Amino acid sequence: MVKIFRDKLFTRFLNYRRGFVVLSFIGLLTACSSSPNDINDNSLVVNQSQQQSDLGPYQKNADLPSVVTYQVIDDPLRFINEPIFTFNDVFYEYLLTPISRGYQAVMPDFIDQGIGNFFNNLAEPVSAINHLLQGEFKRSGKNLSRLLINSTIGLLGLFDPATDWFDIQQDRTRFAKTIESYGVGRGAYLVLPFIGPSNIRGLVALPFDHYAHPLNHINDDEAASQLLIINGIHRQIPLLAKYPQMLEGVDNRYEFIRNLYIQSSKRDQEFGEKPVIISTKTNEMEKN
Repeated sequence: MVKIFRDKLFTRFLNYRRGFVVLSFIGLLTACSSSPNDINDNSLVVNQSQQQSDLGPYQKNADLPSVVTYQVIDDPLRFINEPIFTFNDVFYEYLLTPISRGYQAVMPDFIDQGIGNFFNNLAEPVSAINHLLQGEFKRSGKNLSRLLINSTIGLLGLFDPATDWFDIQQDRTRFAKTIESYGVGRGAYLVLPFIGPSNIRGLVALPFDHYAHPLNHINDDEAASQLLIINGIHRQIPLLAKYPQMLEGVDNRYEFIRNLYIQSSKRDQEFGEKPVIISTKTNEMEKN
């Protein structure tokens, strides 16, 4: 299995490296451009039961309907996106899926919950800043309240009394939503290495959210980088553990994921997004 993963990963990486250089250049040129309508109104749709996560592009809210279209979608960067998607697909299935399954097999639920609470608490300042920039002062105040309560009573965020005792639910937001509130369009659909489906607006927003995270302001840069990677993987473990099964029987994985992502983004834009309640339990997923 290791040899298969290594050979496939190396081949996809060569394609990905060339594509990502071009992608970065295009991103600089088109970051603030709005995309045309991605899907026609008469699209054929198929129900899919999935959920979303804050950074997890393959997930959506469980309580909202989702659709996948098989009609032609505007995808001008497909020549870049598809090699990166193929690289991600191999990376997820042959490396992160086994790691995620092993983690679930050995990690007690209460410890896993504590780890999730800790990282969620560290992300509260990012949401507070973005809510403030969006003019959502009350929601920003709730983020700060959660940070204060969970950092003290919750023992540095290992527990979540803000939710359990005070009913202050976690409400994530990111810089992509902030610049959207100022009229910046999504731009072209694209796939980011390791992260997955996104768009030009998401690419532009990533550096702000990254450097606004408290872990980037500790003295140990190496430890900060490692914790950020662990955080990113930890939030995706429930999905990664079932990644092959989720796409089993799908003829074209790239088009399926792309269509699902664009449809859910279009739905959120038209009908609005609900505040996202984050859970790290293994039977729940999160939103992007």
